[in-house]
Amino acid sequence: MKENLMKKTIQELAPLIRNKEVSPVELVNQCIKRIEITEPNINAFITVLEDSAKEKAKIAEKEILKGNYKGVLHGIPYSAKDLYTTKGVKTTAGSKILSNYVPDFDATSVSKLNNAGAILVGKNNLHEFAYGGTNENEHFGPTGNPWNPAMIPGGSSGGSGATVAASSSIFSLGTDTGGSIRIPAALCGVVGIKATYGRVSRNGVLPLSSSLDHAGPLAKTTWDTAAVLSVMAGYDSKDASSSKKEVPNYFEAFTEDNLSLEGVTIGICEEYYFENLDPEVDKNVRESIALFKKMGATIVEVELPFLSESVQLQSILTTAEAYSYHSSFLKERYEEYGTNIRTRLEMGQYTPAWAYIQAQRLRQKTKENWNEVYKTIDLLLAPTTAIPAFPINCETITFGNKEINPRDLGVLARTSPSNFNGFPSISVPCGFTESGLPIGLQLQGRPFEELLVFRAANSFEKAYEVAKSDRGVVV
Repeated sequence: MKENLMKKTIQELAPLIRNKEVSPVELVNQCIKRIEITEPNINAFITVLEDSAKEKAKIAEKEILKGNYKGVLHGIPYSAKDLYTTKGVKTTAGSKILSNYVPDFDATSVSKLNNAGAILVGKNNLHEFAYGGTNENEHFGPTGNPWNPAMIPGGSSGGSGATVAASSSIFSLGTDTGGSIRIPAALCGVVGIKATYGRVSRNGVLPLSSSLDHAGPLAKTTWDTAAVLSVMAGYDSKDASSSKKEVPNYFEAFTEDNLSLEGVTIGICEEYYFENLDPEVDKNVRESIALFKKMGATIVEVELPFLSESVQLQSILTTAEAYSYHSSFLKERYEEYGTNIRTRLEMGQYTPAWAYIQAQRLRQKTKENWNEVYKTIDLLLAPTTAIPAFPINCETITFGNKEINPRDLGVLARTSPSNFNGFPSISVPCGFTESGLPIGLQLQGRPFEELLVFRAANSFEKAYEVAKSDRGVVV
């Protein structure tokens, strides 16, 4: 048996599988073994599909031996946030409410990945119904951060981020309503992208806030993330919000010619994104900005005075839309919700219709403001989170000279603007704290310009050489 196959990336594994140097059976067996080793520490899975994964690996092996290689995801084991419906497999949304729900269909993204030959090995733990940024789940237990299992992995796709960081799946699927792909990507030291709203079908993905929800991948590197998004992206008649806009070849972002960022202008907004940062986050992100300059990018300061209001408006949309989905459950099964989301869900019933409609109208104005900003820049760079991972279930941390609840620092504040405007945003690792916890930065691009987002993220990743590091992982 080959060593450490689960530590490898899709980019490394794909040619080995294609050339029959590595068998999907061998890889899946190592994946299942890795899950057995890591799960007692991190609790990233709600359901593990050992038998079906091994059976699909045998099928993939036979297909490849016969010369029917489907592409770079063929034979690659992956996991999915337990918000994605899976035919014949329990889909809980991390809640007692759906603890016995077994769908009779696959979400579109799951179906596309399965057709591409990827092998689903399990469903990931999450913040209940995706309504939170810490993954402190009262029903299935909290997920631990692979760099320090006593710390949160971020949420709500915390199980997805943790399993990629722990190498118990090669890539994973998450969702992002206010940062729920990018936050765990940052805190777990992996890459996660929320593409443009409408780029990826949400058919079969249980909703939190339908006008803000996005589906997307988390993986070890930008190349891997692009490989998965290439399969997930595209029009789906089953999703009314799905875009018919043509999907480009994302692999064009990774040519040697695209490593230089000469001619690319990157905006920095000090007033909003860099306020109240942990000193180590601030230091690492600013060092990264200097590295972008060395790569040829032009860095400019931009003003975004509409951001604070947009975060307040987004809260109105989220609470109203979440309540709309949960209203009947709240009436009939109130006590089955976890206490940490029940109150937030109830708040939505007090949102007047006029406030919701006005928030959606002002949202369109905000998008116009963003479009004006992007006449002067190509990308926006910001910290993904204000602070690194903090202890699970802790009530306070020391921040500055004060003891505060870390959840009050606005876990979603730096990621949620990209959900409100629907623009593509990626989080990539950019360093570590002195205690060995990952730090991430995010790059936001223009609508449907994921190609440029990938190009800049890949250039940074190559220059920084941090995304593939596994130092400090203790599981």
